[in-house]
Amino acid sequence: MDMSRARGRPAHERTTARVPDFAAQLPDSAAVLARADGENFPVAARVLPRGPRTHLMALYGYFRLVDYAGDDAPGNREVLLDHLETDLGHAYRGTPRLPLLKALAPTIRACGLPQEVLVRLIDANRRDQHLHRYRTFTELVDYCALSANPVGESVLHVFGCARPDLVALSDRICTALQILEHCQDVLEDHRAGRVYLPEADLRHYGCAPEELESGPVPAHWRALLRFQVVRAHRMLESGAPLVGKLPMPARLAVAGYVAGGRATVHAFTAARFDPISGDVTPARARTAAESVRLLLSGGTW
Repeated sequence: MDMSRARGRPAHERTTARVPDFAAQLPDSAAVLARADGENFPVAARVLPRGPRTHLMALYGYFRLVDYAGDDAPGNREVLLDHLETDLGHAYRGTPRLPLLKALAPTIRACGLPQEVLVRLIDANRRDQHLHRYRTFTELVDYCALSANPVGESVLHVFGCARPDLVALSDRICTALQILEHCQDVLEDHRAGRVYLPEADLRHYGCAPEELESGPVPAHWRALLRFQVVRAHRMLESGAPLVGKLPMPARLAVAGYVAGGRATVHAFTAARFDPISGDVTPARARTAAESVRLLLSGGTW
């Protein structure tokens, strides 16, 4: 996809169409924020101070709102994403329209969040409207640089820790978490007309997405998913030393994210890499235990 289509013009010039009351096409704030409990990792752990927790929930609301606009909203999603980017610009000027953008505006000011970082999430969802498959793992990682890595970078900004070396470690963690989520959602994505596993790997293992529609995951699919999960796990662990480089309370937050990834890997292993008939949801107890291990080890085994 030619991403210059989206980047070359200001958001308010990207479309001449106008969505009547575009806010009505989006879910309310409570419905968006309620999804936090279903994530693979604790979004804003209760052990964190109130200030960072508020900022993390504001960010989560924005991230999920953008995902809804790109994945589930009725009508012309590209137009809706353009409107979201326009309102994000308003948030940087202190005049947003949407409630979740109003909640985000104080976080933007307090944490010095670069607008470019938050726009990348919108660009990822624009890409989703046109590009539904990725030929190689490198292409998938490039997509994760838009769809996942800005999340971790934003978290580091919340804690004043967004140095380039720390962002690089965060990127590994976030890409790994995104790939694990793609493995969990492989059937759901297929039914939505998308495949977030590299086509080169599908061919290598002789896998066709249509095979997932009937019964348990076939053995060759489990082999493919095992390969993806193991590779994501290696990437996750390569970024895990970030935990030991952060001060409190940032260390608590990031340990929870990495722990959720480790617990997801454990759940896949226990389910024999079958996300259709097996439960690949990370157990809370396992996530908590991994968080303690990470805090004690600083992210190293």
